[in-house]
Amino acid sequence: MKINSVTPASALPDTPVLIKGDGLDAAKSLYFGDQSVPFKINGTGTIEASVPGGSGTVDVTVEEDGGKSNSVTFTYLQVY
Repeated sequence: MKINSVTPASALPDTPVLIKGDGLDAAKSLYFGDQSVPFKINGTGTIEASVPGGSGTVDVTVEEDGGKSNSVTFTYLQVY
């Protein structure tokens, strides 16, 4: 299982994101940093989720029964 991209790579909380990669249809959990996030796997094995509350830059990872994927960084945008 491998994450290739998180689109967009930076966003405000509650923004929809797409996570693309290989073998993601076996995902059991999605994490933004250490925060577990609800998600949906669509027909192409792409994960759809909404950005949880947070700040700074965090690692996005996916977990399955066999372990964790690689991590891809995500940056929270701030409203000024």
